[in-house]
Amino acid sequence: MHTFISGDDSMVEMGRDRAAEPRAEVWGRALLLFAAFGGLKALSSFFVFPPLESASVWLPSGLTLAVFLRAAPRRWPVYLAAVFAAESMWVPFYGNPWGMALLWGLGNCLRTVVGAGLMRRWLDGPVTFSQPREVVALLLAGGLLSPLPSATLGMGAVALLGPESLSTGDFWHGWVGWYLSDGLGAVLFAPLLLTWSAPRPVPRRQWEDVELVGMMVLLALVAHGTFGLPEPRGILMSLPYLCLPFVLGAALRLGPRGAATAAMVLGTLAVWHTAARRGPFGVMDATLPERVISVQLFLAVAALSTLILAAMACDRRRVEREQRLLAESGAVLAESLEPRETLPRVARLLVPELFSGFAVWLLEGDGRLVPAARLGLSEEAEGRLREDILRLSEPSRRRLGPEGASVLARIQHQGRLLGGLALVRAGHTHVARSRVMAFAEDLAHHCALAVENAHLLGQFQSAVQVRDEFITVAAHELRTPVTVLTLQLQNLQRPLRQGAAGEPVLARFQAVSRQVSRLGRLVEGLLDVGRLNTGRLPLEREPVELGTLVQDVVERFSEELGRAGCEVVLSLQPHVTGMWDRERLEQALGHLLGNAVKFGVGRPIRLQVSQWDGTARLVVEDQGIGVSPEALERIFGRFERAVPSREYGGLGLGLFLTRRIVEAHGGTIQATSQPGEGATFVLELPASPLGTYVPGPSPWPHPPPADSYPT
Repeated sequence: MHTFISGDDSMVEMGRDRAAEPRAEVWGRALLLFAAFGGLKALSSFFVFPPLESASVWLPSGLTLAVFLRAAPRRWPVYLAAVFAAESMWVPFYGNPWGMALLWGLGNCLRTVVGAGLMRRWLDGPVTFSQPREVVALLLAGGLLSPLPSATLGMGAVALLGPESLSTGDFWHGWVGWYLSDGLGAVLFAPLLLTWSAPRPVPRRQWEDVELVGMMVLLALVAHGTFGLPEPRGILMSLPYLCLPFVLGAALRLGPRGAATAAMVLGTLAVWHTAARRGPFGVMDATLPERVISVQLFLAVAALSTLILAAMACDRRRVEREQRLLAESGAVLAESLEPRETLPRVARLLVPELFSGFAVWLLEGDGRLVPAARLGLSEEAEGRLREDILRLSEPSRRRLGPEGASVLARIQHQGRLLGGLALVRAGHTHVARSRVMAFAEDLAHHCALAVENAHLLGQFQSAVQVRDEFITVAAHELRTPVTVLTLQLQNLQRPLRQGAAGEPVLARFQAVSRQVSRLGRLVEGLLDVGRLNTGRLPLEREPVELGTLVQDVVERFSEELGRAGCEVVLSLQPHVTGMWDRERLEQALGHLLGNAVKFGVGRPIRLQVSQWDGTARLVVEDQGIGVSPEALERIFGRFERAVPSREYGGLGLGLFLTRRIVEAHGGTIQATSQPGEGATFVLELPASPLGTYVPGPSPWPHPPPADSYPT
């Protein structure tokens, strides 16, 4: 049983040779193999076509192939001794000479070594028949090549040591039957043992076992009816095709395990009825050897077709699972701009779903690779992989090591190394396939984007911090001379008015005073931005009557409104009160009124105050140049503008500060506008009745929407 341990613990490697395995356990398994070989030899007698004496399906060939594919090569000599002893000891019980038994035992051993040795050489990792190449290897090694020595030595022993001499024709008929029997036993029985003893290549579905039993029962009934007919004729000879939907359905629905089980069920019933001279293969006009070969070829084709279909379906699901996990990994990396938080989550996605081990390293400023995530790998294995990453010059590379087959990939952006990752499959003896390399490179690309985005975010945050510090320092430095200049102007104002200064001098003095006041407001705005950047916008709440506040602000802007030729129309519901910061609300309304004057010179401005259901509403409506719909949300951003600064000036802070002031009071602000049709800003604040005021009937039967005020 293979266990995956996260963190600093190591993973029990799949498929490794168990050096510490007790010898008693090895010899116990060899004894079990000896008994199973004898039992299957006896069971194979049910697949004998009288008067022939040899079985049409030799089940021990599938048993030995499966056992040797699962066992470590260092254990093969013990198991070969068990196979040789089983064949040598059982053959004399059937009245055959000892010499024949020894040659048959040798043939069985050679068949097993050839089949298992070639498949282990061609394949990598546990054989589960979840990939088409595993089925092809079974066909070539187990079905075609490995029966050659056993059939040759077996029939040679019969020809040399048998009680009667064989003709050439009988020898070749016997050789072909032996060859097909051994190959069919490997093709039918080995997949059954290997698929049921191996971990599932895909996650188990609910009710899958019930579905498997039901489908096998239906297949058995159909096969029994198909091959159990006494004397089929005509179109009834094609009845074996009725079994194909059930066999193929088992392959597609239940994978290699279902395909192997279905092939074995079909083969058992087909051979049993055919040996009893029933069904399409039992009554065909042919000699007995031809009937045997016909059913053997039918079963071999059916079994291999079913396995290859199941392997292709399983391989397709594996590719889909890889793509899904790759997409999920990219989504996890995009959730946060902190790779050291997201990379461990990616590791838990991939291990043990696709890989047995995962490690990723990030490059530090001093050139060191520092682990960012590790799962399923020991510290020693992680250290070896990290050293290989440092020497890696190409985007990815496959390697074999003590930890198994692994793929190393560089995490790089525009040729600049950011780190590296390793995907490991323990117990594999072949280098990873190119598909795994492509997966590793895609994952490394996702990691590179995440690391680069985090790096850019850090640079941006540093730049913003430097900018905010500069704004705060500059505003404080500017505040002092502006304050001094304002005081000096105030001191000069009285002598100029009392003296003999003419109107031109007074006009120039007032112009200078207005610009100093404007400069003071800009400095205060910069200071407020600094306060907002640090998360502090202090409010000094007091009882405020909103209509009175609007009148005060309009009075303060009267001179500017007069110069711009903007008439102000007030519609104020009385006694709209709340606990607000008077100075901050005056500042917010001043920004809105200043924008209305700036962008609507010579056009009227309308201000409305109302209250509905505990909410105070202030509407500022102008007839200016308007704002495009796509810029309505953007204009509330810091330093954002909807018009060129060369034409209208300003820092782009007024609406930003207005929204923050309103939100600090627990309110909202919205804007509606169309180019050339003016703009409407609606402020909503939580109201609280004060004193003994009882509100009268509202001028509106229901709260008017923000865009419904008359123009």
